[in-house]
Amino acid sequence: MRFTIDHNIPQVKTAMQGMSSQVPFAMAVALNKTVDQGRVEVQLQMARSFDRPTPWVVNSVRTYRATKTNLVATVGFKDRNSSDFRGEDTWRTMIAPHALGVKRHFKQMEARLLKMGLIPAGYNAVPGAAAKLDGYGNMSQGQISQLLNVLGTYTEGGYNTAGNTKGRDRLAKGNVKKGIYGFEYFVSYGNIGRTNFTVKNGRAVKEQISKNHLLPGVYQRVSTPWGSSLKPILIFVKQVNYKIRLDFFGIVQKVVDRDFTSNFNEAFDQAVRTARPN
Repeated sequence: MRFTIDHNIPQVKTAMQGMSSQVPFAMAVALNKTVDQGRVEVQLQMARSFDRPTPWVVNSVRTYRATKTNLVATVGFKDRNSSDFRGEDTWRTMIAPHALGVKRHFKQMEARLLKMGLIPAGYNAVPGAAAKLDGYGNMSQGQISQLLNVLGTYTEGGYNTAGNTKGRDRLAKGNVKKGIYGFEYFVSYGNIGRTNFTVKNGRAVKEQISKNHLLPGVYQRVSTPWGSSLKPILIFVKQVNYKIRLDFFGIVQKVVDRDFTSNFNEAFDQAVRTARPN
């Protein structure tokens, strides 16, 4: 998911015989100015298209600049986990589904739950009604850390219960003096059920976990003097292709069509005026 502006420098050089030495410099300047303008336009449209995008998301729009020896400039998105946004294998930006109409990749939290075998195949995890959200509508990092540190892979009665013993016991106990009720996290596969495979006597055996009335997801069971209550923290939803909400390629193409020629003319005039005599 990137937009690259290339060049037609052989044709330009032919059209500007006698001044061709200035063309690569002017072309690089024009390309870089154009991708910078494209980046700004994309960021402005992101603010209009998305609900409270975080500064990190907005600033994930990056540019790769052209040089006189490499007349290619790129504007694209860099993911939090990508070491180099130009590499095809590193592209996992959260913006891509909104621009390409594809499935989104797993967030770090989901990736850990998936690795633990807690998220069913073909599902994503989204904040539930009782999740703690930050000012941007995302689940708070504190609750994410707490949830991931406590959840384990132990399965009992259809639920995966806490595997971090110390953390589980502390949270389950609560603090009576401070009026803090104890709670635990567990995973329910709810109305979708789930089939586990275990190895018995060297053979893989299916074990069907029964369905229940809950939506599949991660729940918090809170213990009070009057009993217990369940609060949905994460809900597992089927993966779907996103609708295109950001016309990334169209935005940048419009900038190229509108500004590149004038950017090149300005850069070339400047290059000719400041060129050193041979």
